[in-house]
Amino acid sequence: MAAEKAILGEDQTVDLLSVVGMLRRRKWLIMLVTALGTATAAFVGMKLTPTYTAQASVMIDPRQLQVTTSEQIISGLPLSGPTMATQLGLLRSRDFVASVMTDLKLFDDPEFNPALARTADTSSLPGFLQPLEQVISRLPDEWLIATGLANQPQPVLESEAPAIARERAISNFLGDAVFLNDGLSYLIQIQFTSPDPDKAAVIANRLAARFVDDQLQGKLSATDKATGWLEQRLGELKSEVQKSDEAVTHFKISNNILEAHGSNLNEQELAELNGQLVAARSDLADKQARLRLIRDLRGSEAALESVTEVTNSPIIVRLREQTTELERQESELRTLYGERHPRMVQLHDEKAKVAAAIRAEVERVTHTLENDVRVASTRVASVESALAGMKSQNSQDRAAEVQLAELERVALANRTLYEQLLQRFNETRDQQGIVQADARVIAVAAPPAAPSSPGPKIFAAAGFTVSLLLGSVLAILLERLDRGLRSSREVEAALGLTTLGLVPRVDRLRRNQRPHQYLREKPLSSYAEAVRGVFTALKLANPQTPPKVVLVTSSLPEEGKTTFAVSLASLVARSQKRVLLIDLDLRHPSVHRELGWQVSAGLVEYMAGERTLQEVVHNDLETGLHFLPVKAHTTTPIDLLESDRMRQLLQVCRDNYDLIVLDSAPVASVNDTKVAAGLADRVVFVVRWGKTIESAARDSVRALREAGIEPAGVVLSQIDLRKHAQYRYGDIGQYYTRSRRYYVN
Repeated sequence: MAAEKAILGEDQTVDLLSVVGMLRRRKWLIMLVTALGTATAAFVGMKLTPTYTAQASVMIDPRQLQVTTSEQIISGLPLSGPTMATQLGLLRSRDFVASVMTDLKLFDDPEFNPALARTADTSSLPGFLQPLEQVISRLPDEWLIATGLANQPQPVLESEAPAIARERAISNFLGDAVFLNDGLSYLIQIQFTSPDPDKAAVIANRLAARFVDDQLQGKLSATDKATGWLEQRLGELKSEVQKSDEAVTHFKISNNILEAHGSNLNEQELAELNGQLVAARSDLADKQARLRLIRDLRGSEAALESVTEVTNSPIIVRLREQTTELERQESELRTLYGERHPRMVQLHDEKAKVAAAIRAEVERVTHTLENDVRVASTRVASVESALAGMKSQNSQDRAAEVQLAELERVALANRTLYEQLLQRFNETRDQQGIVQADARVIAVAAPPAAPSSPGPKIFAAAGFTVSLLLGSVLAILLERLDRGLRSSREVEAALGLTTLGLVPRVDRLRRNQRPHQYLREKPLSSYAEAVRGVFTALKLANPQTPPKVVLVTSSLPEEGKTTFAVSLASLVARSQKRVLLIDLDLRHPSVHRELGWQVSAGLVEYMAGERTLQEVVHNDLETGLHFLPVKAHTTTPIDLLESDRMRQLLQVCRDNYDLIVLDSAPVASVNDTKVAAGLADRVVFVVRWGKTIESAARDSVRALREAGIEPAGVVLSQIDLRKHAQYRYGDIGQYYTRSRRYYVN
């Protein structure tokens, strides 16, 4: 608590000067820890086997040699953070490491195989630590397991031992291998550490080469698989193409589907029949029209002349010429002969015959047209019949064409896929000869010339730094664990009492010399001045009625209360005052021993009426004071202190002495002081500097207050002035060392 208060100021901030003071006070501890740590680290550095680290570099290359126009079967790696992390993971994989170790026969190397290492050297520690291992080996296994120095042995089957040894060898190998990527480049650094520099270089290079080979083999394997699959698939597709083509041909033959000039023959024939039917129907209609026309115009010879068949008939043409000639002759003979002339009659008969011949010819033409109409009708019917049959066949052909189209689509799909895979197969086979890995070795590891492990100097430097920090931390820890009170500020904060004085420790005592004797010899010393300051503070607390009875106590034994009480009484006695020192520590009296006396009777005998006051009060000629010691022990010390005879004794002493100093028992040890304090005018509470525990002092002061006694103040005794100044508490003790010219120590 005291150290913590020294570190933290009132505003709870770190006081660096206090920290420095703490380190200065513990400088010998820090120096010892630093020296031991540095020496140990240097010794370890000299004894450790140096190791060498070889480094090879591999670059992940995103560029790919592309000869064919199509994409490769195995394309290059996309370079990204996950890709680089994956490559590092592949390098660290146990299967990859096992393959490298197998190549280099490292499973038979004691450096990696722990089983072989134990066979070659039964010690698992360096030579300079083997004695420690021997000591540990003699300890019980149960104790070693409980303390964590050994592990609980696990049952291992004999059949599992080789596998376990193999896994441990791989773990040892991985412990010596480092794979790095800076996250900004495509480079992977492969480092390996070994006591043998040549072995380190060989392993680093083998790791790099095997990594590149595995990349290449992986691509080749993938390409081979792709080529094999393509070849197998091409064989299957070839058979499927043949089957589908055969199915198309067989279907055409089965359904009599023939093609000419890119179209179906049935369709061509159907088109031709349609044309013939159209032509036949047109011809029939034309002939029927002419037949109707001839029939309609049969009674009018003039109108018959407009009929083509009539006008084109050579017979009718000759008959028309004959009619024309007869009409000319009739016209000529009519004027010569009359109507009844035989010649005229003959002409009329001839004309009638010609007209009959024309009518007969017209009838013949009409019969001919009727025959043509019947022929045309028959032809139309024949074409229609053939067309109907062809249409029925065409419907069947259409249904067959649907199935044929499906078969042709299947055949085309198979043929297209076959051609694509055939092209891919040819490209893959061509590309297979130039497949390259995505990584390549760009730096080969050379056997390192200098060890990578820290040498003795680095060990010593690290040991110095660590041990210095450890010593400093240990010093601060010890200071924080120190619960002693060291300053007026701490006393006031912890006990609520003012500090009457800071009494330094007397270091220059002669043999068997006591502090009160030193005080008389050195009245101008810092010790005498401190005791004098306490007495002055007691008087100035109430100048009108200075205390006549002063009780000196402490919380625990060995805190210097008796020494201070004797010194205070000796100091006042030196001023030509009558001083009485009474020992009220009835359980452990020490006043007469402090003064160097052997007594035969004391306070207990007087209180029992066995001796007079003059017989038990002794005069110390050296100091000039009188003292009342305790010789015999009593079983009722509190009753003795509460008795009226004790009060009467104090009253008699008050009347005969200028100052009475009472040396009482420790408050925390017994209850005697709570009673004895009621006999005094002032109570001085002694705290040993740096030794008295704060909690003990606080509990003791609280006990006095509960008894109705308020101590006048605290005296810090046995102060180490040099260390006290280092604490920088800001009290008068800090300046003792600077004021030594005023003292005669």
